Amino acid sequence: MLKINRHHRPVLEPSKDYPWARQTVMNPGVVYENGLFRMLFTATDGSGRYCLGYAESTDGLNFTWDEKPRFEPNPDKFAFDHGTVEDPRITTIDGIHYITYAARYTNMLSWAEGGIRLGPNGDVAASWICNNRRVGLAKTTDFHHFERMGALSSPYLNDANVVLFPEQINGKYVYLHRPTAAPAWLLPLHYEPGKTWILFTDCIDHWCSDKIAMDWEMVDGIDIPDDYMLLAPEQSWETLKTGPSGVPIATDDGWLMFYHAVDRQGTYRIGLALLDREDPRKVLCRTPNPVMEPEGELELHGGPYPGCIFPCAILPLDDDTLRFYYGICDRCIGTATVSMKEALQLVKRYPRELL
Repeated sequence: MLKINRHHRPVLEPSKDYPWARQTVMNPGVVYENGLFRMLFTATDGSGRYCLGYAESTDGLNFTWDEKPRFEPNPDKFAFDHGTVEDPRITTIDGIHYITYAARYTNMLSWAEGGIRLGPNGDVAASWICNNRRVGLAKTTDFHHFERMGALSSPYLNDANVVLFPEQINGKYVYLHRPTAAPAWLLPLHYEPGKTWILFTDCIDHWCSDKIAMDWEMVDGIDIPDDYMLLAPEQSWETLKTGPSGVPIATDDGWLMFYHAVDRQGTYRIGLALLDREDPRKVLCRTPNPVMEPEGELELHGGPYPGCIFPCAILPLDDDTLRFYYGICDRCIGTATVSMKEALQLVKRYPRELL
């Protein structure tokens, strides 16, 4: 088991001082630059509306909040992210911070209560009725001004856990994601588990078209992305789904990748994989056992989703130390450190047979 050095308390929790974050503060994207930790985190007031708050810290443990959200649902009522924005991951390329985030057309509470939303032409397409979770992309240089770049994923899939690699590979932008054909709830996932896919694209802000078409009318690379299944559930602790966590880390051995997995009872655990540096479709190594799982009262019973630990950011602090930030039970945010050398030593014990 990899030695995980947890901080003894959450670094952020819901606060009555901030009505928009009084119920949940979770699942943050974080960057570390010029001695400053800059965090975007998911928050909600319990109304079904999710937004992104901002906090920063000089030591990675004591964060100062903004009084207002930094990134909110789109005011355009027909936008794919009009209802919610959540679960950010942040990748920095050439000084620009790219933020991938999950989004929905409609407020989750309204949809759960049976509200039906009409599309811009008065249609009631399945993508509107199902309130599919899509993935959006935004960018910023200062975390004050954000440019929405639009939806990445198709409206006819549920998609989430999207992570952008920190460099192009063979001239392509590379993304990890976890698409499902149905909402990612326990019963659908029992029959068709969620898998981690890896996608290559010429355009950082676009994957495929939104049109519904017959197979013979579709164009490969335009309507159908250049996408490959990377990690399927294999072990009992991965039964329902696997999904990428923070941005993969470039090492001399390959891309070090942390991923989360969910078992039949819905418990989240963390695993490790090592991907080929030049062709990350190749999984060189993968741990058969989790390297981190919920422990203690807080992680096992500390919120509305018991047993959920959900990393969205893994940051190299020096040559050996990785700090990651993770949502705890869909309520608060924890942090921990781990040795990168020990993580690499562990995952390399489990090489994969390449086809």
